[in-house]
Amino acid sequence: MKSNNFYLLCFVISFLFSILVSLYRDSLYGIDVLLDIVLGSSPSFLYLLGLSALVAMLTRHSKFNSVLKISFILMLGALTYEIEQYWSSKVFDLYDVIATLLAFSVFVFAHLDSLFEKNI
Repeated sequence: MKSNNFYLLCFVISFLFSILVSLYRDSLYGIDVLLDIVLGSSPSFLYLLGLSALVAMLTRHSKFNSVLKISFILMLGALTYEIEQYWSSKVFDLYDVIATLLAFSVFVFAHLDSLFEKNI
């Protein structure tokens, strides 16, 4: 597992970027298509990455395997919410699904060394 400072930094960065996106998203829409996609989907990315870091901090003395399972369950919950929107509000956004999967992948990629330790 990484140090507590690593997870705190991930959480704080995710939190600060979430605030920045929520404050400036409306004023930046329409400038560029790619920017619109990033601004629209970044909350999904930041939410999962920040919560995964928070889980890792709170379960510091657990094995990484437990943290990975909790992060996986958070990802499944976020994906379920995104897919459920297809039927309930017709606001399904494929980019949100991609951002959620990307956040989980980044979290796992940052911990490849922990995945291959003998005592997971």
